[in-house]
Amino acid sequence: MNFLRSRLASYFKLTDYQDVNDSFSKECPENNASLISKITFQWIQKLLFKGYFHGPLQLDDISDLPDSLKTSHSFNLLKGMSLDSKYSFLLYVYKTFGLEHKSVIVFKIISLVFSILTPIILNLFLTFVSQANKNIYQGWGYCLGLFFSAMILSVSLQQANWRGLRLVLQIRGSLSTLIFKKMFLLSNTAKRKFKFGSIVNLMLDCDFFQLYFWSSYLDIILFPIEIISLIILLCFVIGPSGLIGFVIMGLSIPATTLSSSKMTKFLRLSMAENDNRIDLISELIGGIRFLKQFGWESVFTNKIQDVRAKQLKILYTRILFWILNQMIVQSTNALVLLSTFSVYILLGNELSASVAFTALTIFVNLRKPMENFPSALQSLLGLIPCSQRMRDYFTAEEIQNPPFNLLDQHQSLDFSLKKVDITNGDVEIENGSFDWEDGAGQKMEKTSSESDNLLEMSSQEPKKSNNVLSNISFNAPKGKLTIICGQVGSGKTSLVSALIGEIYKVDGRISKPESMAFTPQQAFLVSASLRENILFGKPYDKERYAQVIYACSLDTDLLQLPGKDLTEIGERGINLSGGQKQRISLARALYSDAECFILDEPLSAVDPEVGKHLFDHCIQGMMQGKTRILVTHQLQFIPSADHIVVVQDGNLIQGTYSQLQQLGIDFESIMKTKKLNIEPENQDQGKKPDLLNNESKQASIESIISDENDPDIVEKSKLLVKEDRNEGSVSLSVYLEYLSAGGPLWFFFTFVVGLYLLSQVLFQGSEYWISIWTQRVIQPDPGNKFYLLIYLYFIGGFIVLLGLRYFLLSRHTFKSTANLHNELLNSVAYASCQFFDQNPSGRIINRFSRDVSDIDYSLTEMLSSFIYLNCSVLVSLVIMVFLNPFIVIPFFVLSIIYFIIQRIYVESSRELKRMESIARSPVYNTFAETFNGVTTIRAFSQQQRFITDLESRLNIALRLIFYSYSIHRWCEVRMEVLASVIVFFSSIFTLYNSSTNAGATGLAITTALSLTGLLNRTIKNFTDIELKMNSVERLKSYIDTPREGGEDQPTFNPKAIGNNWPQSGSIEYRNVEIRYRADLEPSLSDISFSIKNNEKIGIVGRTGAGKSTIGVSLLRMVETTKGSIFIDGVDISKIRLHDLRSRLGIIPQDPFIFSGTIRANLDPYEQYTDQEIWEALEKVQMNTVVQNMSDKLNSAISVNGEGLSVGQKQLLCLARALLRNSKIVLMDEATASLDYETDYIIKQTVKNNFQNSTVLTIAHRLDTIIDSDKILVIDKGQMVEFDSPQNLVNNPNSRFAQIVNSQTSFLYNNK
Repeated sequence: MNFLRSRLASYFKLTDYQDVNDSFSKECPENNASLISKITFQWIQKLLFKGYFHGPLQLDDISDLPDSLKTSHSFNLLKGMSLDSKYSFLLYVYKTFGLEHKSVIVFKIISLVFSILTPIILNLFLTFVSQANKNIYQGWGYCLGLFFSAMILSVSLQQANWRGLRLVLQIRGSLSTLIFKKMFLLSNTAKRKFKFGSIVNLMLDCDFFQLYFWSSYLDIILFPIEIISLIILLCFVIGPSGLIGFVIMGLSIPATTLSSSKMTKFLRLSMAENDNRIDLISELIGGIRFLKQFGWESVFTNKIQDVRAKQLKILYTRILFWILNQMIVQSTNALVLLSTFSVYILLGNELSASVAFTALTIFVNLRKPMENFPSALQSLLGLIPCSQRMRDYFTAEEIQNPPFNLLDQHQSLDFSLKKVDITNGDVEIENGSFDWEDGAGQKMEKTSSESDNLLEMSSQEPKKSNNVLSNISFNAPKGKLTIICGQVGSGKTSLVSALIGEIYKVDGRISKPESMAFTPQQAFLVSASLRENILFGKPYDKERYAQVIYACSLDTDLLQLPGKDLTEIGERGINLSGGQKQRISLARALYSDAECFILDEPLSAVDPEVGKHLFDHCIQGMMQGKTRILVTHQLQFIPSADHIVVVQDGNLIQGTYSQLQQLGIDFESIMKTKKLNIEPENQDQGKKPDLLNNESKQASIESIISDENDPDIVEKSKLLVKEDRNEGSVSLSVYLEYLSAGGPLWFFFTFVVGLYLLSQVLFQGSEYWISIWTQRVIQPDPGNKFYLLIYLYFIGGFIVLLGLRYFLLSRHTFKSTANLHNELLNSVAYASCQFFDQNPSGRIINRFSRDVSDIDYSLTEMLSSFIYLNCSVLVSLVIMVFLNPFIVIPFFVLSIIYFIIQRIYVESSRELKRMESIARSPVYNTFAETFNGVTTIRAFSQQQRFITDLESRLNIALRLIFYSYSIHRWCEVRMEVLASVIVFFSSIFTLYNSSTNAGATGLAITTALSLTGLLNRTIKNFTDIELKMNSVERLKSYIDTPREGGEDQPTFNPKAIGNNWPQSGSIEYRNVEIRYRADLEPSLSDISFSIKNNEKIGIVGRTGAGKSTIGVSLLRMVETTKGSIFIDGVDISKIRLHDLRSRLGIIPQDPFIFSGTIRANLDPYEQYTDQEIWEALEKVQMNTVVQNMSDKLNSAISVNGEGLSVGQKQLLCLARALLRNSKIVLMDEATASLDYETDYIIKQTVKNNFQNSTVLTIAHRLDTIIDSDKILVIDKGQMVEFDSPQNLVNNPNSRFAQIVNSQTSFLYNNK
């Protein structure tokens, strides 16, 4: 190929095809192309030559999309859409987009006319060549007629297909945007119904619209017309015998329709299971860290494989109906010929070459509509449920006060508050009643993952109205600080949701300022730089930005990050600590400079020093003078509040600090629990510690803000890896790996491919037998019955082999599909945490959704077509050369041209298809991020920005599809011209050789005419196969992901440990260094300490100091780069990960509850008895809550534990640890977001039940760890102190003493 490329280069002015600058922002070249250039697609040739002569194409090489195909224009076509009736949505798309492209209809009709004219011209030509005295010029006229008829037919089809593509790009862009916009309007009940997996599958439904409206929407009307017209022509040629063929075809249509409807039914059932599978995979990816910490990956992989097994069972049934459908379609063509010729002979007619091969040409032309009409019908039947799913989604219940209408032009949307009274700063609720069920009444099932559960720990009876605030009044004065407090589950989040419009208002009035900022309890971060997460669409003001960085205590953190504020933040902030995520969320709110700030627990994940800094410099500093509503469990800040709201059982008690004390609310007694039960021997009570490690109060702007033009900083800032894109052709190994996944390769090539070739030899051999029949070659003449009987054997053998080849191929590819998915699932589930840090969930889900679906639903059919087409071309060429050896000469010349065109085309087509596959991932990632953060996006009125971002990503994806198919049309037009030239040469050669064998003449021309479509379909099918194999290639890249802990390496030799390991629970760190990436600074550096069995260790330090890294290193979530960690004298790097993690207990900071039953969440492997589980629930005071559930331990819980409060979820995590009863327990900020009552329950439970265990507690609340045996102080990744609390406090210069003094001094100075 390199030789060919170099030789060709000398014949082209390559400088004409090179851009000095990239083409990305240039106008589409089609816009200024001439008519001839548009017909021949010459305008795209520049891109093709660039891709072939100058290496693989890059995105910068691709010019802009035509304006008419951009999503902003396409969406305008939906403005009059009606969703009133069941089929109104589909009819609107049909009417609006179909009529928008009338030229498609025109070219389709032209192709229909010439599909009928071609056999007429052939009949005249065959009649002519049978004459004794021929006018040679008349013969040349017929040859030219055949040439132009074939070429016009082909060119008209190409133009129809091209304009059909433009139509479907408009449909895809507009529907994708509409699906995305609807996410911003979904109510709580609608979000429960349409989970992320369902929305992803709605995007896949767009593929059905693309498939149908590309061509089938007209074919389903025109194909019956073409079939009837050709049957009439057949009757004209062959007489009444043609009616027999018509009857058989007529009978086949109901049979194919029935099989197609069955295929559609099972496709719909399969898609439903696919929804469940994607939901589970999304849940797996979202909770992968928790699952790894517990060693529970197999819990989810088993659940996913169970759902997958159901889906595969349905898919197998669908494949059986596909086999039936293909047998009916393929055998009908053969049976029609057999029955027609049989009746024709029985009626006493003599079968002549002109009659036989004209009929054969008619049947060749009939083959396409006959084969594709059932597919078009199947597409329609498959589209109907897709359109109904979309209609259900578009008509789903919306939030109460939507900021825009779904069909509004989003370029000029008004996101200002609607149906809400605007104030100058006060936030008020008057007699408000709120319902999480969108006003649908009191239901027991909860609807939002952000809702509070009002079931109290001590309640004996279930309440009637969960998650509802009734008849409340609330006031947050303008410019003042209002603090909301209350127990977990008391209704605080419901109140906050009412203020930001995320809960249904049954009654009452809400008034609030026009601009508001919101920080959710779980910070929402997007996959972008830290700076972009703070700006959140606002213009960059360097001075204010620096002030915000300092006020939110991010300056020290930025100095530690590799790219400072340009460091990429992984999805959901995966490369940040909990405190860092909360402070970035707070910085976003502060930078927005809104009139009102609603802050839901922003201080829960930070240490006391940072918490005081945030309160002083942010909440009481830069936010001073603005209306501030702070939800917190940090009661030490309550005396500083101007207004206090206490939430109890959904009721509000509010007033100033002194007013609430007079009402009997004793904050003093609650805050006394925070007084640490330890007194230093030498303590200067009047001395305030330096709260920031004696560092400068504000780092210089230059040191914390990166230069975005500095290439070194930009390179260091990267976290997400660029999605892998292979270059060049899909390697043979990918094909072989796919095929070998289904069984032995020798079996596939010997039996499957062999049967396809043999069946095609039989089918086209029957046509050769017709040429022998018509010429009565066998002498003495055995009679028509003999010829008919042999013809029957040919057709019968073909039908038998037909069914056998489809069955063996389907069986083989089905096994491949099943095995590839299992390998992919296991590879991803057991990949390292770094894999999930560097690959957004949208990218991973794209592999499991789009790529797996491509293999599930398309590859079998495409592979079948690929083998069939290649066998047909091969047999056709052999027949033509056999009939007329002289045609080898033009064949040889045309083959060289064919090869050159094909190579130039494939080089660029392949890379465009790969870029197209990659371009889907950002779209899915935008959907995933937006779905997870829709509350925050709505609160900041940032819907327009996210819609614009999606449109940009969609336009790039559509751009790649546009240019991919434009070069395909370039290739097909040239292939059709070549095929037409073959028809011309075939007719010319037979013109001068026809007197010897008229049958051979007819067969040669008929075969040449069939080649016009076969060549194009072969190249297109090859490209489509490469695209689908690109999906296999992408799966293989994930399948080949190294297994976590190197357990897939042949050198891995794990150390065997006993069933009762660890027996004592001793831990030793020896010179441990940990880096999250090789190019980053160490997160832990030279850490050495020893923990004796049963010791209780408290781990403290500033947020981001490396505390959690201690925990994750113990679980080997990240491997040590230096040093070793020992448990009971065993180097944990030498044992299996599952053996390690399954023996340790962990109570994480963010409780993870997966979908399933209560029992499955506590004991997924069913290792414990019901009594043991109830005892664990009783110890954490959750037994009453579970008993009040309808099915007790078997009660179902939704994703993320919807309907359970944060405290209840955390208590369930504690119950897990109690059941496991490990000798080593890690508590990672387990009580950070809890009220002091729930915190006390957890502390007492741990104290009473883990006396014989080693407990490591990472905490910001000092009262949580002050009674530990030792305190480990971590600062900037280094161990600075490790001693008893008493000894550390007695040393006034110790870091721990400073932390203690910072909390106690704040408490007492604010009384």
